[in-house]
Amino acid sequence: MVFEPYKKDAESIDSNGILKEVANFIFNERKENKGYLVNRNHGKKNTPPRELFITSLVYMHKEKRIRCSIALLRSGRIPKLKPKNKFELIPLNDMGEVAEETHFYIDYNKSGYAVLCVEYNYHGPRMSDIEYYLRHVSNYKLKLSKATRINMYMSNSIDKTLADLKNVLNLDIKIQPKSFTQKKKELVGSYFSGLNNFGNSLKPKFIKLEAMYQTPGKEHISSELNTDANTMVKKILSTFKKEPFNIDCFDNFVVKYEDVEGKEEVFNLLKEKVEFSHAIDLKKIKRKRDLYLLIEDELNEFVDNIGAHEVQ
Repeated sequence: MVFEPYKKDAESIDSNGILKEVANFIFNERKENKGYLVNRNHGKKNTPPRELFITSLVYMHKEKRIRCSIALLRSGRIPKLKPKNKFELIPLNDMGEVAEETHFYIDYNKSGYAVLCVEYNYHGPRMSDIEYYLRHVSNYKLKLSKATRINMYMSNSIDKTLADLKNVLNLDIKIQPKSFTQKKKELVGSYFSGLNNFGNSLKPKFIKLEAMYQTPGKEHISSELNTDANTMVKKILSTFKKEPFNIDCFDNFVVKYEDVEGKEEVFNLLKEKVEFSHAIDLKKIKRKRDLYLLIEDELNEFVDNIGAHEVQ
């Protein structure tokens, strides 16, 4: 993640300097038992609020890292609580607002940018929420940055897929209708307006799209060039490369394609991101630091060898 300072401040503060100012602001708010709430959907008509706030922030000065967690206040249908030994349900909103929490870690060892490692929480805040929140604080509240940039580390780079893609064979896309409000309007209008209208009319939880240009069961690769599908995939991948927060809008995005050498390849957006995977026994997680310790060694290795990873 990179914070871009205003031109007048470029010589006095860099990206990591802005990051520290943002972290200091949040830290001081939490120290006074206050929070800074940001509604990502502010001003969007007919869209439920997406309210976020940092719940904890701990400096690790020796490691040049910050341990954080961010909460998303849950809107819409609220779950209920069943008391022990009673067959009844108590509305949770009688006690307060229900929130989902995501943990994330910021490494600022590198000059000019910070590396974020974000827990995957299906119901909680995503990377795009974290980027929006930090950008809001740095830009709107502190007036320190004019913009932020996010690059995604991928094990199979988008650049490589764009360079090698000759012909799209199959598409498998899964998306939540509410995600259309977060996507670029040009993409929705160009390719997803029909799905968007379908979602608004029938209100399903998910919409799945499969497009097959290969006859099922046949092993040979089709020789017919699928020009429109090629254009669509390249445009969407270019959008992911330029504005990675669009990645969070998809629950599945898989492209099977023929490369320039005639081989069949697969690009799976959600599986290509560099990730650390652990089975977590929640009974053993007593402190927030315990979660960090699970991935500390892998994060150290990743940051130490960051030049070996392909950056989008």
